[in-house]
Amino acid sequence: MSRRWLLNSGAILLGFTGFVSGSHRVHAQQAAASPPSASDHPLAWVLKFAHEERAYLQRAVRDFRCRVTKRERIDGELQDYYYIDMRIREEGRVDEQVTQPLSVLLEFLGPPDVAGRRALFVAGRNDDKLLVRKGGRRFSYLVIDIDPFGESVKRESLMPITEIGFSHLLDRTIHTLQQDMAADPSGDNTVVEHITTATINRRPCRMLRITHPLRRDGLQFFSASMAIDSELHVPVRFDVYDWPESPGQEPPLTAEFTYTDVKLNVNLDDSVFAPAALRGP
Repeated sequence: MSRRWLLNSGAILLGFTGFVSGSHRVHAQQAAASPPSASDHPLAWVLKFAHEERAYLQRAVRDFRCRVTKRERIDGELQDYYYIDMRIREEGRVDEQVTQPLSVLLEFLGPPDVAGRRALFVAGRNDDKLLVRKGGRRFSYLVIDIDPFGESVKRESLMPITEIGFSHLLDRTIHTLQQDMAADPSGDNTVVEHITTATINRRPCRMLRITHPLRRDGLQFFSASMAIDSELHVPVRFDVYDWPESPGQEPPLTAEFTYTDVKLNVNLDDSVFAPAALRGP
């Protein structure tokens, strides 16, 4: 079962007690009532909300920088936490014409075997290759170009660099919500929670969670959650869990991402995403 389309989620009742992931504390004080929906399906209003958030991001966010803390299960093994400073210039379009290509620069702070690594991707440039300064303990300054969809990349990340960015994240959310509604048209295997008073690193957030209690064809996860910063209107946390192997067991974590120190529209120019960014200390 593919885990590439990392989900994000929606709302109804149930208390949410709060949790700690790495150094990032997430706390929800109370649950809110489900907003009214034009459809009986519990995901209908979540899909509408996701469309609205995506439209807002496409209008309002040109670029951003942040730190991301991520952990993913790859080939059955839960990886160490990765700490990455991220600079993103979102794709710009006018009437389906790309006016600004997606541009990504990642700087890896840990774990030690990748510390110092830098990864650069600009859609349509460098032969659509991912340029990587190796980092780590040996040959750290070696720069290579690799296929962004190649096996070496998949061994370290479920999310391709070509789909990084808040707009792409909402695109995947919308796609997965539509798949879920098709796979569970009655909504009887879909539980949606909505918490309006969550906080992540002391910032107010709106948290959405979807749970599918029973494994069924077409459904990709047991539960998935997303937290959206209430002031910035960008996703700052999401996690995905697979179904437990047997009743009573904890569901295994598939992936979790937390975004901190998010700064929007910082005017990242071409020099930030030039190959020269891979050189130097």
